[in-house]
Amino acid sequence: MNVWKGIANFYRTGPDKPLRENENEIRKIYERKRREVFLAIVFGYSFYYVTRLSISVAKKPMIDSGVLDAAQLGKIGFAIWLSYAFGKLISGFIADHCNMRKFMTTGLLVSAVINILFGFSDVFLVFLVLWFLNGWFQSMGCAPSVVVMSQWFSNRERGTRYGLWSAAHSIGEGITFVLTAVVISYFGWRWGFWSAGGITIGVAILMAVFLADRPRTLGLPAIAEYKNDHSGEEQTESISIWQAQKEVLLNSAVWILGLSSACMYVARYGISSWGVMFLQEAKDYSIIAAGSLLGLAKIVETVGAVSSGFVSDFFFGSRRNVVALFYGLVEIVGLIILFTAPSTHLFNLDPAFATNINDGPASGEISQVFQEHGFVLPENAYITSESYKDFNGDQRNCWIIHCSDWAFGLMDYTIHETAGELHVGSHFNILHVLGASMFGFGLGGLLVFLGGLMAVDICSKRATGAAMGLVGVFSYLGAAVQEWVSGNLIEAGKTVVEGQSLHDFNSAILFWLGAAILAVLLSSTLWNVKAKK
Repeated sequence: MNVWKGIANFYRTGPDKPLRENENEIRKIYERKRREVFLAIVFGYSFYYVTRLSISVAKKPMIDSGVLDAAQLGKIGFAIWLSYAFGKLISGFIADHCNMRKFMTTGLLVSAVINILFGFSDVFLVFLVLWFLNGWFQSMGCAPSVVVMSQWFSNRERGTRYGLWSAAHSIGEGITFVLTAVVISYFGWRWGFWSAGGITIGVAILMAVFLADRPRTLGLPAIAEYKNDHSGEEQTESISIWQAQKEVLLNSAVWILGLSSACMYVARYGISSWGVMFLQEAKDYSIIAAGSLLGLAKIVETVGAVSSGFVSDFFFGSRRNVVALFYGLVEIVGLIILFTAPSTHLFNLDPAFATNINDGPASGEISQVFQEHGFVLPENAYITSESYKDFNGDQRNCWIIHCSDWAFGLMDYTIHETAGELHVGSHFNILHVLGASMFGFGLGGLLVFLGGLMAVDICSKRATGAAMGLVGVFSYLGAAVQEWVSGNLIEAGKTVVEGQSLHDFNSAILFWLGAAILAVLLSSTLWNVKAKK
């Protein structure tokens, strides 16, 4: 009992200190700390994602190496999101009472260590337990970040700051899909976890340095007083935090937002968790190209997230419903384009043709073969080579035929060496780029609105963590169900060709797309719900 009491005292927010009297000192300290805490939660929460999604890029290499199959990976995914969902609910309620510097840093540090341990395992049960624990400590990131924003930024700043902070999702996923994919491609799947964990330990240390407890614990006035923004404060200061949290639980609109967010998270983690594998098998991408495409989507997602709060605040008077509908429709259309666009595969060549492929200007033989198949290479086309490991761990070559120096690889071709033939394809399909970008942009806005901002708007500011926790438990129960269902649907479509596992994604695609449509329909039922005044 004394141990639990000691832990509670360690994480409890500090006592209010006497207010500083020098206004210039107050302004100087306040603005410096506001910059520091905001950067800390943005980049700190980004690395929560790095240590959460490292497994997404490693799925196909782990399947190909025989360590796990798709159904087992689905169960591991279910484990992390199940523990994350309930952990997020509990963390949300606890966060309203805690010192965020200690609380958030602990979660990130332990998650980093779990990633390192995960890379050493070969046993399914160990994977399952470690990733279940990872989900619990991952839950110490989101709701506390929003609590930090409510403590250090006023009501009028909330939409814009929330949108900017939501870029952390995209930054973290982008780092995972691009850098972790490169690490795995060159060094194997274990290094994907070891590198993610090692770098994140350093980030956790920086977070501990720059995060801060509430302004009052530093002798600063509350943010409402500092910014003279008291909208809604008169009604909430008279009730306790526990009473405000009870109001959240009794608010039916929050429950509908939770269900809508759950459906959105099915689509979100369908792509985040299985997207690299889907692009590799269904669209014939390499692991690096697949990671790069989803990394691009995350950059566009950042634009969607940042713009959403700003647009709703300044052009729609903080009316979120209208803007959320627009972002939801963009997301759905993007998914349809991504799923229905043809594969990058063009044709195959005999393995002996590899003797004609060398770094430098494309040879006449290569240009002739492409012309025979209906494709014309520009005169200045040139070739670079890469190596990668196939599903047996054998080193294979990949040649990239660069056709333009300004199109970011969109006009390039690739030739992949396999055990029996050379696969020739487009480096990227422009329709895949368009679909992934539209999906990312729409998702970025929905993550802001359905993932928390609309719930925060309609609840007491004193129960920000509770509102985020309740929406969060729905969101990640949706993600957990997605992992279990998707894993089984994908495993059911498994075939083995020449010792390599291939999967039919059609059933999973319908599941993800249907959930995205349902999310928009549910959120639209709250069209006339107004922010709490």
